Amino acid sequence: MEHVLRKRYPDTDFFNKEISTMTYFEGNLFKPKKDGPFTDLQTASDNDRLETDFFQRSIEAYQLALLSNKKYSFTMLYKSGSWQKYEQRAAALARKHPSRDPFAAYLSRCQHDDWDGANSRQSYRSALVRLAAQTVLELAPGYWPHVHAKTSDTEVRKQLVRHLRGNLDEATWCEIKSATHLISRAELKMFERAAAFLIQVPPDPEHTAVRQASTNSQDRSPKPRTENSKKKTLYALNQHQRRRAKEIAEYDWRSHLWTRAVLPDRHIDDKARAAIAVLMLTGCRSAELADDLGVVIRAFERNSKNYLAFEISGAKLADADAGGHGKGQERRWIEVSAQTPEGIWLFVHVSDQYDGQMLISLAAPSHSQTGIVLMPTERQRRVTNRLGKLIERLGRIAFPRLQQRLSPYVFRHALSSDLRSGGGRWSGDEIAVLLGHQSTRTQSNYGSANTSRGLSGNRADQITMVSALNPVRRQERGHPAVLDKPRPA
Repeated sequence: MEHVLRKRYPDTDFFNKEISTMTYFEGNLFKPKKDGPFTDLQTASDNDRLETDFFQRSIEAYQLALLSNKKYSFTMLYKSGSWQKYEQRAAALARKHPSRDPFAAYLSRCQHDDWDGANSRQSYRSALVRLAAQTVLELAPGYWPHVHAKTSDTEVRKQLVRHLRGNLDEATWCEIKSATHLISRAELKMFERAAAFLIQVPPDPEHTAVRQASTNSQDRSPKPRTENSKKKTLYALNQHQRRRAKEIAEYDWRSHLWTRAVLPDRHIDDKARAAIAVLMLTGCRSAELADDLGVVIRAFERNSKNYLAFEISGAKLADADAGGHGKGQERRWIEVSAQTPEGIWLFVHVSDQYDGQMLISLAAPSHSQTGIVLMPTERQRRVTNRLGKLIERLGRIAFPRLQQRLSPYVFRHALSSDLRSGGGRWSGDEIAVLLGHQSTRTQSNYGSANTSRGLSGNRADQITMVSALNPVRRQERGHPAVLDKPRPA
């Protein structure tokens, strides 16, 4: 079996462990089933406790394991470093369960709705589904020949073969015929747990059903979402601004952050300052500043005024589904009049570059410390974490009494709030484009029209034009609204 699996996954190191040569079941592994097409196995086999129904469920689990490979193969996951993360998550779950079984720990937490949020639940689900699938694909071709070999009744043996040939493809059948070892008792227990988990938690490679509401949601208070923490931080900063505005009429917290913490900080360079200015002016995602995406900036003058033009490559993208609904803007353009302190500084900085334009891209390592190639999403995540730590440190300098954590996403929420409080100047389609969305529904998670109403320093006032490649869907109307031409503000 090992050489067959290596042929299917030649670049992985999953199968380098020693394989037992034990050829007999030991002990009372399963409870017997009285009904089923293979009931005669109980008398035909040397093991009277063999659960024949598990034979059928093993085939179902094998087909589900193949489905989990639909989008990303085991080889891709291993090369990208995702497989190591899956193993770490499984180990973390196992440590928190009395039987040290990560599958039982996951199901227990789902039963009690003991997750920090949908993203946390999904990360553990993805890890355990892939680990279970790998176990099933590895052990199933050794389990089926074992059942066949231990069956003495000729007619039942024929039924087994017909059942396998009718449910498995030709490649799997070849693996079964070439299997050279029959699984041991310990491997059988692993196989049973993994197969049972896959049947109970089937693969969802397209992530279409992973954010279903918890069955206990009515009995529990809702857990705080990440967006809520950003909104709370923005609310606290705006409340701080309202208090300070009684003393300094033109005070705004973003200008204060820039002049009090960003500019004088000697531990960051101009490239980092430019990245922070881009976050404040455009509300882009931190991941969109990673070196495989980046933001192109051009400085120019028009009618004796200074302007900055941004070209942003989107980070959160998904191809259109059967209904034509995609996710994220692949590319968007934003034009800003340089009026605020960070905008003025960035205009001067970009004007000093060759041809009055530059690319802001923050480097991330291409390989992990163990030499594994990192996927683009992982490299973007590392850029996001680095910027998050930097903004948090600068926030503590500028606002020492702020109890909440300042993060790059607060700038995104703040700009969305500025746009939505503009008295209808900006349409829902334009706000969606500026935030990099393909749906007007998504913007409801960002900011609030009331949060920044009446405050000075509104960054939306200096935005003069937005455009994007993809049309925007108006969910409430049921049809897309195409923003095909840049609309001057």
